[in-house]
Amino acid sequence: MTPFTFREINISDARLILNWRRKPRITRFQNTDMDDDIDAQTKWLMSCFSKTHYYHWIIEIQNNPVGLINLADFDYGNLVTSWGFYIGEEERLGFGGFIPPFLYNYLFFDLELEKVTAEVFSMNDSVISLHKLHGYTFTPNLNRKILKNDEQINLIAMELTREIWTEKVRFHKYRADFPMQYWTKRPLISKTYTE
Repeated sequence: MTPFTFREINISDARLILNWRRKPRITRFQNTDMDDDIDAQTKWLMSCFSKTHYYHWIIEIQNNPVGLINLADFDYGNLVTSWGFYIGEEERLGFGGFIPPFLYNYLFFDLELEKVTAEVFSMNDSVISLHKLHGYTFTPNLNRKILKNDEQINLIAMELTREIWTEKVRFHKYRADFPMQYWTKRPLISKTYTE
């Protein structure tokens, strides 16, 4: 049995997510900073259910919410997506490195995607190292810069293909469901995983 579960986000999660997202250690590696505006956060969460390219889940350990994981730029026509996640609860930070394989197995084996992309702040050495461990390669032609708080930030582009992930057999046991009941624009899914 997996120690992690992934549940769809509810509107009632708005304050929890906003509090996590405003933590300095989290927002430091996000493209934008968040105002403490619960109304805006709630409206944004409501809008996510009807987006075609974006969806997210709460990461739980023993039914306790500990973080958020999301898909972005989801393109089922080309079988590619980008993604991101963070652990919001300080006492659960050590679990962060175990989360990605659950998503990769779902994306590559259940949704049958071909590629997952990521952008990482150049100074986020721990995430770059984790991505490399999982088989990501650099795609420097897609690197870009953003302006955040009057500072130029280098974003490092990386990608993981299904072909490479298929060779990472030691990670294939990490399986979990990623429900999409509330994602009204969810893709047609050819397979679903159940324990």
